[in-house]
Amino acid sequence: MIRWILFSCFAFTACVPSVSSDQIVLAELGNKRLLLEDVKNQIPKSGELSSLDSALFVDRLIRTWAKNELLVAAAEFNLDEEMRSFEDLVKRYRNDLLKHAYIDQYVRENLDTSVTQDELLQYYKTNLDNFELKESIIQAKYTAVPLNAQKTDQAIRWFKRRIIEDKYYDWIEVFATKQSAYNDSSWIPLDEFLSEIPLETSNPYAYLNRTKRFTCEDTVMVYFVEVNKLRIANSYSPLEYVKNRIRKMILNKRRITLIERIEENIISNAIEKGDLLIP
Repeated sequence: MIRWILFSCFAFTACVPSVSSDQIVLAELGNKRLLLEDVKNQIPKSGELSSLDSALFVDRLIRTWAKNELLVAAAEFNLDEEMRSFEDLVKRYRNDLLKHAYIDQYVRENLDTSVTQDELLQYYKTNLDNFELKESIIQAKYTAVPLNAQKTDQAIRWFKRRIIEDKYYDWIEVFATKQSAYNDSSWIPLDEFLSEIPLETSNPYAYLNRTKRFTCEDTVMVYFVEVNKLRIANSYSPLEYVKNRIRKMILNKRRITLIERIEENIISNAIEKGDLLIP
């Protein structure tokens, strides 16, 4: 049977200053007690709630405690032995958490996170078959100008010359209202690039492969496009495109090696100190 012991005042320690807070019993359930000390951090400070609200708040705390205790007791009584034997599971879970925390801390403190360009290149060459392109990619950029901008026709001619005229750069700096969020040395998926420009062609790869500088337009803008490089699907990814991925692979390999070294050192040290005896 549960006994409920509620106080009408809001701040318990203020109401009973002569009694230590860890001696104030809020509720009893069999041989278990809920002490004020157990829940005092959950109780609002004096003045935050009215006396009635504070009493209701404490009542909810007590009911929550009682519900949890009664459910555990009911489970222990009604479930069979196999279902109730969680001790080994809890112990294994605790041990796994401890091991993970220790290894994670050791790796953070000892893992060398510097990866040189030579290491990236060597890994790339050794594992080239793992970097086959699943989609076509491109290095390109564009700048867009309103169709009604002054001297647009002249700017297109300046842009399409064998060497872009300086007058184009002066003009585009004044009239450009939109541009790609990347430069022409960044690899991006070809489909993503095509979704940003109004290029109308039945074979965009062939067009972009032979045309390195061109303009296209929609109903309001004219796009000045510069293509640097193009790589088709089913070929190999360029190193720059997979550099971050390779770096993660190298660091993960180092992490695994470091963990293996930890485990070997722990066993070796235990044997050396005589703590571990293997007949």
